[in-house]
Amino acid sequence: MTGTEHPLVTDYLATIEREASFLPAGRRAELLADLREHLAVAVGDEQDPAAVRAAVERLGTPSAIVAAARAEEPETAAAPPAPAAEAQPRSRTVTTAVLLGVSGVATLVSGFAGLAALVVGLVLLWTSAAWDQRTKTLATCLALATPVVVTLGAFLLAARVGPTELLVLLAVGIALPATAAVRLLRARPKAA
Repeated sequence: MTGTEHPLVTDYLATIEREASFLPAGRRAELLADLREHLAVAVGDEQDPAAVRAAVERLGTPSAIVAAARAEEPETAAAPPAPAAEAQPRSRTVTTAVLLGVSGVATLVSGFAGLAALVVGLVLLWTSAAWDQRTKTLATCLALATPVVVTLGAFLLAARVGPTELLVLLAVGIALPATAAVRLLRARPKAA
């Protein structure tokens, strides 16, 4: 049995490998190979546990070796990955788009439900960091156009509301907010 096969050495190297799991695989393998080479020379064929322990202790604790390896890594590799530009969960993005998208239909069904969906959707939209100012403004205009068009249509067509007029109001009530929702879902996340 060589020095690098000694149980104290294998335990030491296994601890370093486990603690250095954040390192890229190539860098971790290089670190372990360097340590094995150094220990092969330092320990040699020594079998005495006290002598092997002394050789291992001269290298330093596994934590100290891993900390030194971390310090040698470029900052981008040692640091955790930078968060994506979209700092909010995807579920919030989808919820915002869905609320704005259904606000038109909800307005046609129940004015209160439509207003609630619109207000909550707009609050989520404007408090989000996922979209740029231009996208937020466009989505807001599209979502707010539905109540405006429906209200104007109701006043202008109050005398004669037939099936054609109702279909136009329904189409506008569905199309404009749905366009806003699709635009939000397709928009690229805002650059950080």
